[in-house]
Amino acid sequence: MGLRLTVAAVLLVLTIAPAVAHEKFKIVGSVVKIHAEQIDVKAVDGATYEIDFLDGVPVTRKHKKVARTELRVGAKVIVNALGHDMFDLEAVEVQLVD
Repeated sequence: MGLRLTVAAVLLVLTIAPAVAHEKFKIVGSVVKIHAEQIDVKAVDGATYEIDFLDGVPVTRKHKKVARTELRVGAKVIVNALGHDMFDLEAVEVQLVD
């Protein structure tokens, strides 16, 4: 009985682990549009990425936190994000680049 329980626990962990794992992404480009909880960034590779941009995400300039209102369309940014792939991204930090 103990072996069955151990095997079941291992299989459960192996099944759940890939579902909660996130990759790190860095998107470099310009802000195209700012939504209530999303930011669209046109990257240097030409693709436009829609990134979840929740309230608690810090916006920085030269490693100092700035007001979220300083983020405008056309601004050059570096977005550090987590996600499963490029179509499911959530911002962790948005850096304004001068």
